[in-house]
Amino acid sequence: MLDGSQHTSSSHAHDFEDANKTYYDKHAHKYDERPNAKILARRLASAIRQMYPNLFDEDKTTLMDYACGTGLISRELCPYVKSVVGVDISQGMVDQFNLRASNQGLVPEEMKAVCVDLKQDDHELRSTKYDVIVCSMAYHHFSSIEDVTHLLASFLQPGGSLLVADIYRSTLQTDIFPHEHDAGGDEHIVAHQRGFDEEDMGRVFQTADLVCKDFSVVTSGKMHGKDVDFFVACGVKSAADS
Repeated sequence: MLDGSQHTSSSHAHDFEDANKTYYDKHAHKYDERPNAKILARRLASAIRQMYPNLFDEDKTTLMDYACGTGLISRELCPYVKSVVGVDISQGMVDQFNLRASNQGLVPEEMKAVCVDLKQDDHELRSTKYDVIVCSMAYHHFSSIEDVTHLLASFLQPGGSLLVADIYRSTLQTDIFPHEHDAGGDEHIVAHQRGFDEEDMGRVFQTADLVCKDFSVVTSGKMHGKDVDFFVACGVKSAADS
């Protein structure tokens, strides 16, 4: 069942968003220095491609990487799609994403990131629909995963798929992120300390009119010294939706 922290006031949600923006703007320049993050991105991307090969066509598939950060997942999936657009509220992260894409010789038509708030109506992506939207290791930062899922579903093509990768709430008995993670004014960047399970994702997909096609625990690792499992969940938009 979704825990109570997922039903928050708009002001509380805004606090999480502002705190995350501030935190990641400050740490963007060294974000890719974390070797475990790169390994996890490779594992998750590999699992996604193996589980859903029909979603990826290098000549046709348009992909959004939501809360893209520096593009760890985007860089893994880019060779298998026509184009990738990363979206993040942190300008620092977007700058690093585009720098790395440029260093790889990728043009913006192939892979780029933009700093926009999809909740607003005046951004460059407002009328764009995507075949696939990936959100990797970010759901635990969102105060309301219902609101985010509903928002992302609105950017899917009919028949499109939302792929969410995050922490699997299984045997965790304590908060996974240490309190010192919030030190120095960076508090409130993690809304869901123990991740999610299949019931959570099935329920939240349903609220966004997505069909939960799959929920699989795909890999394991360590976060802040704790053993953690990671899942990928797939929600599909009805082909009849416009």
